[in-house]
Amino acid sequence: MLERSPKHWLWIGLVVFLQLLPILAVALNGIATEWAGTVLPVGYTHTYIVQMWVDPRFLQALHNSLIIAAGSIIITPLVCVPAILVAHCYFPVLDRWMAGLVILPYAVPGIVLALGLLRVYSGNYGLVLNGTPWVLIFGYIPLAASLYYVPIKNNLRALQLGEIFEAGRLVGASDNAILRRIILPCITQGLIVGLVMNFTLSISDFVYANLLVGGHFPTLQIFMGTLNGGSGRLISVLITAYFLVVFVATSIVIWATSRRSFA
Repeated sequence: MLERSPKHWLWIGLVVFLQLLPILAVALNGIATEWAGTVLPVGYTHTYIVQMWVDPRFLQALHNSLIIAAGSIIITPLVCVPAILVAHCYFPVLDRWMAGLVILPYAVPGIVLALGLLRVYSGNYGLVLNGTPWVLIFGYIPLAASLYYVPIKNNLRALQLGEIFEAGRLVGASDNAILRRIILPCITQGLIVGLVMNFTLSISDFVYANLLVGGHFPTLQIFMGTLNGGSGRLISVLITAYFLVVFVATSIVIWATSRRSFA
């Protein structure tokens, strides 16, 4: 292991400071009484925080965003992770097609995909979900597939799966037991990355939320759009609250997933 010196910590601290600087600036703008021509605000107030906290539109948008994010990080991995494992372990030919399929949603403009989902879930095929949170949860599945595929595949490529399955079968273990007790714990880090990115996607999306549910189920991003052009202080408070929600939720996801036992 290489020896660490104070210079190394200095570079790390500089990078962390530069990453946090925009967030700190937005947070300060939300509690500033006046901030123009000076490095720091002239004064501070909690008026805008109180105003935002008692706004029922904010509380409803926060509640809706958390519902959609929770539904997405529960349903999406249940669909994507088994498909990735089965394709990698049993169907390598299909796995090559999956590698291109998972990036397809990012090659098509979001508004085109949203309009396609409107057609699919508008009742033309016997399923009416438009205007409900379910249309967003199901709509995020293809978008989030690549967020699981890339990190999990990186973990799987580091494993000698052929030897693992042969050794497990020799001692009488079923393929399901091998996947549950050996393979899944080895891809935990990739799963954590996918869950965190999935949560961030579902809580920060605006195009899908605006086109598919709009005012029927307003989220934080939709509420932020309604504040656009109004008080910059309120928008700063809302953005700060958004960052705090993302930080707390992703910390919980990382903690819960890293402690989970697949035994």
